Amino acid sequence: MLTWRFVVPPIKRSALSDGGVGGPHARGWLRRRATLRPDLRAAMALEDAGELLEAARVFEYAGEHAQAAVLRLEIARTISDRAQQIDVLREGCARIPGEGPEAKLLHVVLAELLLAEAEAAVDPATRRGARLEAARALDEADEGAAAGELYEDLGLLSRAAAAYERGGEIARLELVLAVLEHQEQQSARLRGLEGLVDEAMATGHRAEAHALLLERARSHGGGLPPPHVAGRLEALEQRLLRGPELELHWGPGRHTRICGAPRFRIGRAPDAQLVVPAANLSRHHAELRLDVSGAHTRVIVEDLGSKIGTFVDGESLVPGEPFAIVGPTELGLGGHTAIAIAPIRGVDGHDTGAVVHWPGDARAHVWLPSGGRLWLTAELEVPASVLFDRGYVVLDFRHGVHVVLDGRDLGGGASIELLRGDRISLRDAPLRLEVLG
Repeated sequence: MLTWRFVVPPIKRSALSDGGVGGPHARGWLRRRATLRPDLRAAMALEDAGELLEAARVFEYAGEHAQAAVLRLEIARTISDRAQQIDVLREGCARIPGEGPEAKLLHVVLAELLLAEAEAAVDPATRRGARLEAARALDEADEGAAAGELYEDLGLLSRAAAAYERGGEIARLELVLAVLEHQEQQSARLRGLEGLVDEAMATGHRAEAHALLLERARSHGGGLPPPHVAGRLEALEQRLLRGPELELHWGPGRHTRICGAPRFRIGRAPDAQLVVPAANLSRHHAELRLDVSGAHTRVIVEDLGSKIGTFVDGESLVPGEPFAIVGPTELGLGGHTAIAIAPIRGVDGHDTGAVVHWPGDARAHVWLPSGGRLWLTAELEVPASVLFDRGYVVLDFRHGVHVVLDGRDLGGGASIELLRGDRISLRDAPLRLEVLG
């Protein structure tokens, strides 16, 4: 049995309960009119034959909305399945405007059934959809207070304000307008934040952009950040380089991998900095590291106890004893694996790393454990230094070198905190770099 929770203009209960829809007076009035219009005669005939739904549809087509609404309400009362009740009333509400007491009641009853359906729904999207449709039905029935409350609960504050205004709910309207004003202020601040983030991203200051987004995300007191902020933060973090290393693409088929590990290990193990998949090599066959014990820092190589030996320019190394590399060197692993090593020397005379190339790997490997001058190969230097700073890999270009990042000219001496996908070019030189990871 249906019960009405909302206050609607009164209609005759006889229209819903006695044997003749609309009561005897209404039926006589309709029959008198039916002698004038064929569509109404057809509707009355369908009603007398028990085809109430078809009769309601003809009444709706004829513009007799009050009689159609009463018929649909009676049809809904005879149906036990709530989904079918909703279908009957929903069709009527789509065709009948919420004017007049019968039509308003039709919309209110639909809203009540939809709210019951929402309470029973398990899926959040289904529940929200039913509540939203109920709010619209109540709005159509001029039930502004109830519609506004539903809209507000759904987070649709602009619709809630309009419904409260139509319903004369001034106190609730003022509260919603205050919340809307606060949200607009928040939106303005968010737009300002986005401008700062966009500028920081475009100029290569990615740590600043990351900090701004994190601050905004954490300003919600443990609640969820705005979806746009959360989306931008996630997108930025997905492009961050993990660990002190990156790979640069800089020409057709040309790649250079920058490695900032403290030691550069060579062997067949997957975790080696240079993997040489030869069955007779040790997992960690040899390694490079910096020796800071002398007057100048130098690159040294050490055999890590390999079975087939390590050779520098043909001279065998003693396992466990470091050997200083003073210039371009050929490192032999056993009798047939040759690796070219060229120390990278700073302007102060100290080594900062090495360029390592094995013919079996198309990439050049640049080892810079503490950062330093960037070489793409042993013959090609970029006018920039690589820095490993607070989890970022930074390219710091020399003063006077004009840099373009993703189409934006950053001027001379730019410093870029790199992200995957960055495209960097030099305005005055034919060099293009793409950060692959």
